[in-house]
Amino acid sequence: MTNQIIILVCCLYFAIMVLTGVYAARRNKKASDFLVAGRNLNTPMTAITLAAVQIGVGIVLSGATNGYNMGVWYGIYYALGCGGGLIIAGLVTAKKLRAQEGYVPLDFFAQRYGESRGIRFWAWLSNVPSLLGIFIAQMLACGGVLSGFGMPFGMAVVLTAVVILIYCTIGGMWGVVLTDVIQTGIIIVGIPILLVATLIKYVQAGGSIAAIYATPFIEKGNGTQFIYLVLPFLLSIAMSYDAYARIQSAKDVKTATRGCVWGGIIVIVIGLMCSSIGVAARLLFPGVTDGIFTITTMGVLNPVLAGIVIAAILSAAMSSANCVILSLGSSFSRDLYNKVLHPEVENLDELPKAKMISQIAVFGGSLVGIFFAFHMTSILDAMIIFNYPYMGSLLIPLLGGLLWDGATRKGAFVAAITGGIVGVISFFIGIPGPLNGLINTDLALMIAYLVSAATLIVVSLMDKEGQRANQKQKIMQSVK
Repeated sequence: MTNQIIILVCCLYFAIMVLTGVYAARRNKKASDFLVAGRNLNTPMTAITLAAVQIGVGIVLSGATNGYNMGVWYGIYYALGCGGGLIIAGLVTAKKLRAQEGYVPLDFFAQRYGESRGIRFWAWLSNVPSLLGIFIAQMLACGGVLSGFGMPFGMAVVLTAVVILIYCTIGGMWGVVLTDVIQTGIIIVGIPILLVATLIKYVQAGGSIAAIYATPFIEKGNGTQFIYLVLPFLLSIAMSYDAYARIQSAKDVKTATRGCVWGGIIVIVIGLMCSSIGVAARLLFPGVTDGIFTITTMGVLNPVLAGIVIAAILSAAMSSANCVILSLGSSFSRDLYNKVLHPEVENLDELPKAKMISQIAVFGGSLVGIFFAFHMTSILDAMIIFNYPYMGSLLIPLLGGLLWDGATRKGAFVAAITGGIVGVISFFIGIPGPLNGLINTDLALMIAYLVSAATLIVVSLMDKEGQRANQKQKIMQSVK
């Protein structure tokens, strides 16, 4: 009976998501409405949708599992990277990015270094696996959660993907934002309920709450794992397609910066709660090898409350999935369709098929994600390793352009190539296949960043013509 109640609560949740997408479709008159919600989000909605991008299964399920196996601080590494990345974006980069009024991160690249169809094409090509990797991870989690209550894994994956497909395809960014508000609300209610209930039983069983947190922040031997789980996101959030689109959806610069900071705080707090649940569950449910978050939920809550928490897990997964799959639509419509195939058109809304291209990309990406969800097993690896080609090549040139006036077009292009080579090689070594496991890829992205940064600095300093062009551009901007 308990399983049926939980499945019923989850199905009700799915129905609400679809209806919300149908309602949001009324607001989508043009491509900018579909992709950046008409740039009309207030601070709470901006913070919520930015937090929803990051609070996925990596923070909820993997955070609890890592806390159970390795301790509370290890369990929040990923949340620290994602939440800290949002806070850094709010304090350092969001102001410049929102002021530009772009659609995708490469719009800033083009403004800073000049347009390049080759770079645009590579950004689109390398970003497809990056976004699909995150989407796949969320589908894996949804399938795993629902299959634990009697629903076949394949059916669970298809069901959640179809729900996301419907409200993203017809609702666009407005659909994503409105469902994010509901989903984040469920998370903010469900996760604390489970934490309090778990800690009560933990204390009753003889556990000490203080002991949960009285461990080293980085245990001996976990240094490379800290880098692997924190660095990619701490540095890259602002330049990821999903977060960038939400920064652009804010109504103004102040809203974007505040939304990033508050969104980051929400992410870290929820991550700490999930990891704490995992640590406390070690005493209550010893010897568990998989699914500790779900086991804890079923073990400490009544069926109705358990259904709410399970819906919170699905909310976390689906909110991240809808964000990245919509970003795939942005990349197809802006990078490929607009800037590669129709570079003569500056305003995306002037391309009549732009919205349709975005919808087709969302639909097709969802189908591809379902297929790969049956062939991947590690949630965090699916998210991190699939990021390597795009982030390895373009993060440093983008950040360099934001933070250093001396970065030149030539330096950015060479940095993108060198960092991209490391990222692509690491990607192929990290995914299942004949090259898998040849080397430890934990530090691969850091190596790509270092190589790319060194190249950007050296080539830019040697590029005298580029330095003169930067000076001219700076003078022209000051005059304006």
